[in-house]
Amino acid sequence: MTICSIVRFAVTGFILGMCMTAPVFAAQQGVEKGKCPEVVLKSPAGDMIHLTDFKGKHPVLLVFWASWCTDCREEIPRLSKINAGRFKVIAVNEGESAWKTKRYVSMNKIDYQVVLDSDGAVAKAFQVPGVPASVIIGASGSIVYRGIGLPEQIDSYADK
Repeated sequence: MTICSIVRFAVTGFILGMCMTAPVFAAQQGVEKGKCPEVVLKSPAGDMIHLTDFKGKHPVLLVFWASWCTDCREEIPRLSKINAGRFKVIAVNEGESAWKTKRYVSMNKIDYQVVLDSDGAVAKAFQVPGVPASVIIGASGSIVYRGIGLPEQIDSYADK
């Protein structure tokens, strides 16, 4: 197989892959209102967090991340500011151990809640395609945003 054939094969595979996944990403980019799944989140220390505890109190920003994700690392300062404001930020680590997550939180001075999703069940329940992704649960308990990364105008979701 020649280099030219290999490149052509790779490009074709990439284009087909993008065509097949684009509808999934597009559907999750905009606002999708819906009922929040009833999941129990677990911190690296073993504490249980129930999303229903925040209903009627604060909107919750769930951020799906991993330590290898450079975009996720760049979001940390913004997430700290958001957490100090009207939102409760809960960062959901995808597929990494409690030890690795604790170490990352410490090294990056993360001051908002971090939970584990070692088997991907939380990401599946919220229908997120990967990292970085975010879901905003309004104070009413309904999902008011689901998308890749953080929304630009996040404050517009605070009262929903």
